[in-house]
Amino acid sequence: MIDYAKLAGKDIASLVAYQPGKPIDELKREYGLTDIIKLASNENPFGPSPKVLEAVKASLDEICRYPLGDAFHIRAAVAKNYDVPTDCLVFGSGSNEIIELLLRTYVKAGEHVVSPSPSFSVYGIIAQAMQTSCNWIPTGARFEVDLERLLAAINAKTRVVFLANPNNPTGTYIPENDLRAFVKRVPEETIIVMDEAYIEFADATDIPNTVHWYKEQPNMVMMRTFSKAYGLAGLRIGYMIGDAACCAMMNRVRQPFNTNMLAQVAAVAAIHDTEYLQNVIAGNLSGKKYLYEQFEALDLDYIPSQSNFIMVNVGNGKKVFESLLAKGVIARFYPAQGEYIRITIGTQKENETFISALKAVL
Repeated sequence: MIDYAKLAGKDIASLVAYQPGKPIDELKREYGLTDIIKLASNENPFGPSPKVLEAVKASLDEICRYPLGDAFHIRAAVAKNYDVPTDCLVFGSGSNEIIELLLRTYVKAGEHVVSPSPSFSVYGIIAQAMQTSCNWIPTGARFEVDLERLLAAINAKTRVVFLANPNNPTGTYIPENDLRAFVKRVPEETIIVMDEAYIEFADATDIPNTVHWYKEQPNMVMMRTFSKAYGLAGLRIGYMIGDAACCAMMNRVRQPFNTNMLAQVAAVAAIHDTEYLQNVIAGNLSGKKYLYEQFEALDLDYIPSQSNFIMVNVGNGKKVFESLLAKGVIARFYPAQGEYIRITIGTQKENETFISALKAVL
C-alpha cells in the first residue's frame, strides 16, 4: 500500500484542513428543519448589486472563452477607483490566493511568517503547506493586537507579517497612529501585509486606510476582496495593492487565467455601483446596533466590531453553537475561544430570528 502521508511529508500530513460549515440542505435533513439561516461565514446577506447580476447574465455566452489573463478591465477599474498605477496590482481567486502567491514568491525554506492570534487561520495553513510556519502571537484579554509582542517576534527569518484590520474573527482593529508607529519599526526585508477584507464595514474614525501607504513604506502591501461587502463570495476574486516591483515578482508566479471571467465581469459592475455598496454598509451598521442592544439586554459581553460579524460571550460556546444549530441558526464556534461564538450580521429578519433562538437556548 502506498503511504501517501509519507510521500506528502510531515508538514502536509500534520495539517488540519480548513473546516467549512455543513451545507444548509444537509443540516435541514439532519435536524428535520425547513428553515435555516446561515450566520457563520461573514457573507453579505443582502447579496450582490442588481447591476452585477445583469452584467453576469449578459456575459454567460462568453464562458466558453478563457478569461483575460491580466484581468484587464477590473485592473483598470480598481486602479481608477483608488488612484493607483495598474502595475501596482495583483489579482487572485479571493484573498486566499493572494496569500498563497505572497508566500510562494517571498518565503523560502527556513523562513517564517508572523500573525496575531486569533486571526485568519489560512495564514498558518498555507505557511505549513509550503514547509514553513506561522508564529502566532497571542492578543490581549479583549483580543487587542499586541504590536510590541509582534515586533519582539520579528527576526531575520521573518519574511511576512499578516495584520487583518479589522481582524477576523474578533472584529477588533489597529488604530492609525499605532499602525504608523509599528510599520516604521519593521525591518524593510519583512513584508507587512494588511488584510483589509472587511474594511468597507468599518466606522471607527481612526481606522487606517492603507491603500497608498506602499509609496512611503515599500515593504507594505494591502489586500482587499469582493467577497464581503460586494457580495461576490461565490465568484472568488480579490486583489493586492503594493509596490510595482513587489507585484511584478508575484505576477511571475501567478498562474494564467487565475481569476475567472464571470468574477472579473461581476467585480467591474460591483465597484462601479457605489450607491448599492453604501446601502449594504448602512444595512450592516443598523444590524450591528440592533445586536448590540439585544446582547446588552441579555447581559452578554461582546467584542465591539468594525466588521460584519460580532464575537459574543455566551458562557459555553460549543453548547450554545450546537443548540442554535438544532433551531436552524448556523453560527461559528472556535474551540480556542470557548466562551464565545461569532455571529455574522444578517438581515433584520435573520437577526431577529437569531436573537429569538439565542434567548431560547440560553
